[in-house]
Amino acid sequence: MKRLFVLVAFLLGGYTSYAQNLLNKTVSLTADRKPLAAVLDNMAMQGDFSFSYVKEFIHDDSLVTINVSNRSVKQVLDILFQGNFQFREIGNQIIIQPGTSSKEKWYVVSGYIKDAVTGQPIANASVYDGMLLISTLTNEQGYFKLRLREKERTAALLTVSKELYRDTVMLVPAGRDQEMNASIKPAAPIQLTVVDVNQHTHVEQTFFGRFFLSSRQRMQSLNLSDFFTRQPYQYSLVPAIGTHGRIGSQVVNKFSMNLIGGYTAGLSGVEIAGVFNIDQKDVKWVQLAGIFNIVGGHFTGVQVGGIHNHIMDSLKGVQIGGISNILKYGFHGAQISGTYNQAGGDGQGVQIGGILNNAGGSLKGAQVAGFLNLGRDSIDGAQIAGAVNVGWGDIKGAQIAGAVNMGRKQVDGAQIAGVINYRTGGDGTQVAGAVNVSLDTTSGVQLSGLINYTKVLKGVQIGFVNYADSSDGFSFGVFNFVRKGFHQVLVYNNELTDVNIAYRSGSRKLYSLLLAGMKLGDKRAYTFGYGIGHPFTVSPRSEITVELTSQSLYLGSWNDTNSIIRLQTAWNRRLNKYLTLYGGPSFTIYYSDKLDEIDPAYESRVPPHYSPFTLGGGVTAWFGWHIGVGFF
Repeated sequence: MKRLFVLVAFLLGGYTSYAQNLLNKTVSLTADRKPLAAVLDNMAMQGDFSFSYVKEFIHDDSLVTINVSNRSVKQVLDILFQGNFQFREIGNQIIIQPGTSSKEKWYVVSGYIKDAVTGQPIANASVYDGMLLISTLTNEQGYFKLRLREKERTAALLTVSKELYRDTVMLVPAGRDQEMNASIKPAAPIQLTVVDVNQHTHVEQTFFGRFFLSSRQRMQSLNLSDFFTRQPYQYSLVPAIGTHGRIGSQVVNKFSMNLIGGYTAGLSGVEIAGVFNIDQKDVKWVQLAGIFNIVGGHFTGVQVGGIHNHIMDSLKGVQIGGISNILKYGFHGAQISGTYNQAGGDGQGVQIGGILNNAGGSLKGAQVAGFLNLGRDSIDGAQIAGAVNVGWGDIKGAQIAGAVNMGRKQVDGAQIAGVINYRTGGDGTQVAGAVNVSLDTTSGVQLSGLINYTKVLKGVQIGFVNYADSSDGFSFGVFNFVRKGFHQVLVYNNELTDVNIAYRSGSRKLYSLLLAGMKLGDKRAYTFGYGIGHPFTVSPRSEITVELTSQSLYLGSWNDTNSIIRLQTAWNRRLNKYLTLYGGPSFTIYYSDKLDEIDPAYESRVPPHYSPFTLGGGVTAWFGWHIGVGFF
């Protein structure tokens, strides 16, 4: 026990003396408008150490002027950074980090706004930040000046708006005063909308329409655009060769039979073609073609094309294409194809594509694709793909993909992917083979084979590496990191090994431990493992921790199994912000099969100074202790 207290006193004394070494060194500097990086290099050379910092927070190309003699490094740094940064020492390095005051740092952006065509200054143009709701107007010379608060952003977006001009956006790096000039372009002249006087002849402008219809047929439809009639039936070999001759394109039929292809006004019944059907207006009930169908209006019923179906309005029913289906607007029903489905408007139903589904509007239903699903607006239902699902709007339901799920807005439901799940916001469960990312709150479960990331954790994370910006939930993994959570490095001694080091990280509800230790002296032993723990607050400066760890003990041979399960509790007393003393009892269960002979250089008795009680089958147990110091 005496040796233990000597070791703790040595570690505390060594840490204190070392921590005061670098920042207390004296330096002399003379610089007149020199880059900050050069001044820091000069200091580091004089003190025989190095600086580390993140360039997003420190602009080392800024010019500084300073003249000091025999001042401590800490004093010089406070002068350079005006007390807005804090400094830590690790090894032979000084870490420069933003201090608490830098979170509310203000900086000034100024400049001139000009006309991009004439080069003349623009007066009374608005310059504003849409997130901070701060704005100003340019003066007669086009000059503006805006004071912005950094608020932990690495950049600001300033928008320049002026009547009869196009809006212009400027990306401004945060953290320093700067000048930004912009030239804005006049808005495009107002044009009259083109009026379509031939609304039912769009089919002629498609690829298949131009290919299979002659110019004379297209001109006929144009000349007779106001004339349409109805007939019970029609037969044709090709367009213009059939029962209705060249005027067949203006007839709406109840039954239509086309040996090769037909070109009619519409349908209210059944239409069958060996190669293609082209209808200018609405079609109802059943349309079958060996190659393709093109409909210029709304479709109600069942449409089947051997290769392709194209509806230039909306669908109420089922569209089945051997390769592709295209809708200009929305649908109520189903699109089924061997390769590609596209709907330009809102849909209620299902898209089933062998490779790709593309929903241009909101979808209430499901997308099922062999490779990729795209939802351009909200989805209330499910996306199921062999590779990738992408939802650009809100999703209520599930995304299931063989590789990647991406929700660009809210995802309220489940995401299940073979590789990666990503969502900007929302709630629910994420299950991925590799990575889960949620940029908002997670109240459900994140389960991955590698990494889980969330902004706010109110549920459970299970993965190899778990990260949360803040946590009120539980993280289970080898590495659990909560940025605004629990972090501590422990150096301690116990009855089994002389020197141990552990890293606690996680939340106040549950933290993880990575630990390793070794026995000094003639008889060696090494241990490493993982654990979980929970702190119980006793007072503002005291708490009791309860931890369960699993460790492997190396005694000279990897063939032997030496496993330790350890339950330990400790009283923790915080001396200051960075230093804690702790200690307490433990109970250990030890299993060993000892297949190889014991190496004489390694410990043969575990624990070396105790007499454990035997539980049978190579299992022993004992009561022990641990005591040490925690940093941070």
